[in-house]
Amino acid sequence: MSVNFTQIVNYITANPIISIILSFLLGALISFLIIMGRRKKENIDKKKLESYVKGINYIIEDETDKAIKELTETAKIDPDMIDIYVSIGNLFRKKGEINRALIIHKSLLARPNLDKDKKLDIYLNVGIDYRKAGLYDRAKKYFKDALSIAPKNQLAKKLLYEVYEDSKDWENALVWHKRFDGTDKHILAHLYTELGKDKLKEGKTEEARKNFERAIKEYKECFDALINLGDIYFHYGKIEKAYELWEKACKIRPELCDVALNRIKDDAILKEKVKKLLFEMPDNDFIKFFAAESYMKLGDKKKAESLYKSLLKKGITSFSILKRLVEINGETPNYVKLFVNYTPSTPLKYTCTNCGYSSGKLFFRCPKCKSWDKLKVSFE
Repeated sequence: MSVNFTQIVNYITANPIISIILSFLLGALISFLIIMGRRKKENIDKKKLESYVKGINYIIEDETDKAIKELTETAKIDPDMIDIYVSIGNLFRKKGEINRALIIHKSLLARPNLDKDKKLDIYLNVGIDYRKAGLYDRAKKYFKDALSIAPKNQLAKKLLYEVYEDSKDWENALVWHKRFDGTDKHILAHLYTELGKDKLKEGKTEEARKNFERAIKEYKECFDALINLGDIYFHYGKIEKAYELWEKACKIRPELCDVALNRIKDDAILKEKVKKLLFEMPDNDFIKFFAAESYMKLGDKKKAESLYKSLLKKGITSFSILKRLVEINGETPNYVKLFVNYTPSTPLKYTCTNCGYSSGKLFFRCPKCKSWDKLKVSFE
């Protein structure tokens, strides 16, 4: 005996109790599915949150590889979490894996319906990736794309200024520094000075002079501008004006005094300037040291020796000073002379107070952290 679907429906309809039971069971099934769906979503959200928190903790602990792994897992759980992908790209950049950072960041731009803020963030990060890779023209493009979305965005302006600075395009660096900040006269002076140096290399002496003078107008104690403006006056035959600027530079930054004194080729003038600096700044260790160095050039070893010894008495045990004293003292044993002469040394150490970068060569902009004039000079 066969029973068709119509007969079953008719039977249920004719028996209200069975109909009620089935309705109850159907309702219970729907409720069960809703609850299970919620629990599944809650489990996913919980897992996503746990993975995200772990990733953040690894970032804090500076464990980049583990952070990348955790945040990648988070992204798999929720592919629409663009911020997570941006973070993963940033971590790859931190590791120095710029190509992987670019692949992740640029792939996000292909996503449809990106809101303005997300797009801005991605453009900035792609630009930072290219800057880190040293591809400055591409970096500029993406920073400008970011500004096309948000013309008043200060971070985009700052990054664009910095990348022009990195590429030594001082003219545009000046433009964008003024748009970004423009209040830091100290940095503006350095930018004008660097632009002036470029003009000198191009043989445009008069343009160079104007830039050096503008630098000093922005910040009257800009050592580098004073030195270079002195060079131009010397070139023009205005010798006294050049000496005046170099002497001023020495007084502003005695620890860099050798930069100015080494430019004076006239022995009589050098002797006069050294004597004047010692009279006006008798307790400055750097003035004493550079004066001693100058006296060595002038052949006055007695005065040099006196100054070197006064520095030793103050506790300045620079190896370069010891070498000079060995050079002066003819009675020093040969084995001591050999040791001293064949031991490499630099008289001064230049250290960035912002990041700790150290070098035996003078710098005004730190090669590591790119800060201007965070320079501390010490005896080596």
